[in-house]
Amino acid sequence: MDKDMFKERERSLEEEYVRRHEAKLLEKLRERGKLEEIAAAMAEKLQVDNPDLLGRIMALGVTRDTGAAFLMAPLVQIAWAQGTVTDRERETVLRLAGERGIEKESPAHAQLLEWLRARPSDELFGTAVEAIKAGLAVLPPEERADRVRRIVDACRQVAAASGGLSRLLGLGTGISGEEESVLDAIAATLRAR
Repeated sequence: MDKDMFKERERSLEEEYVRRHEAKLLEKLRERGKLEEIAAAMAEKLQVDNPDLLGRIMALGVTRDTGAAFLMAPLVQIAWAQGTVTDRERETVLRLAGERGIEKESPAHAQLLEWLRARPSDELFGTAVEAIKAGLAVLPPEERADRVRRIVDACRQVAAASGGLSRLLGLGTGISGEEESVLDAIAATLRAR
């Protein structure tokens, strides 16, 4: 009987610990905190909820200092969709990163520059989307849908950045088939329950 009481107490403490980390992440997401703050809160949540995913992230070389760049990985993936990153795509990714609090001299900014210079692995891109999805899971459905929409919109900005001839002529969005395909895959993964 005492064992059951201690197990119940332990379970209660564990649930409280998880709730505190979820609340912290939720607060950072809702206040639209800097990506560095969101990345730190997400790492704490994953450490409790999904240590395997956190281990995979760390195995990819992502650190607390570069965690904010990791949250920008879907934009980098879109930039690489056609096999090379144009100057306009690079500028768009870096502008969006700056708008989310990634400072030019930070390790996260340096990581973004490296990923825009040399294409990261598909594993990094897939793991980033999986981690973002896990982080967004703390939000109520309507807020989660809004966040996914904003991520997809940012990806679309990167895709449209280089534009191409069709956009210049007013004949389309300037988003290539490859970019649209990657965009659809990211959106589908983030929207899946």
